[in-house]
Amino acid sequence: MGMNEKRIRLLQAGVENKGPVVYWMSRDQRARDNWALFFAQQEALAKKMPLVVVFCLVPGFLGAGERQYSFMLAGLQETADLLAAKNIPFILRRGDPVGVIPALCRKLPASMLVTDFDPLEIKRVWKAAVIKALTIPAWEVDAHNIVPCWIASPKQEYGAYTLRPKINRVLDGFMEEFPHLRNMPAYESVTAGKT
Repeated sequence: MGMNEKRIRLLQAGVENKGPVVYWMSRDQRARDNWALFFAQQEALAKKMPLVVVFCLVPGFLGAGERQYSFMLAGLQETADLLAAKNIPFILRRGDPVGVIPALCRKLPASMLVTDFDPLEIKRVWKAAVIKALTIPAWEVDAHNIVPCWIASPKQEYGAYTLRPKINRVLDGFMEEFPHLRNMPAYESVTAGKT
């Protein structure tokens, strides 16, 4: 089953390598009901390449403390376990995404990068810098909203009363069921001893 292509947008055309599809998980930290992960898997299966999920843990992000990080890490462990059951490696890295993600993509070497949409300014800055440092195709998927933000409205809205009618006009086109994550074929390990 495919997905609504309006959920996806190309950020950089680039040139593909002969390596895994890398999903840079950020805002949508889950293995279920995640359109970005599904798109990355769909691309990996079509290319007959492995899929690798990477999460970059940024110390002190937005003033987060031990309790917030403990909660997030417990959720990421659950996500890693679900991915492992589907034969999808999960890589956790600590540091600045602007250095970490491009270095990992080059080391693998990734055929393409998929990431989830995030409206936070700092994450948009990181994403732009990461993509600029790479030469591979980069895609963004709004895995967080029923109607992708760029479809709902191209501008900042003043309130729900201005946004609601715009969403309601297109909502029916985005009400499809989430597909199930499939088991990936047993490719030669892309992470053993390499990352």
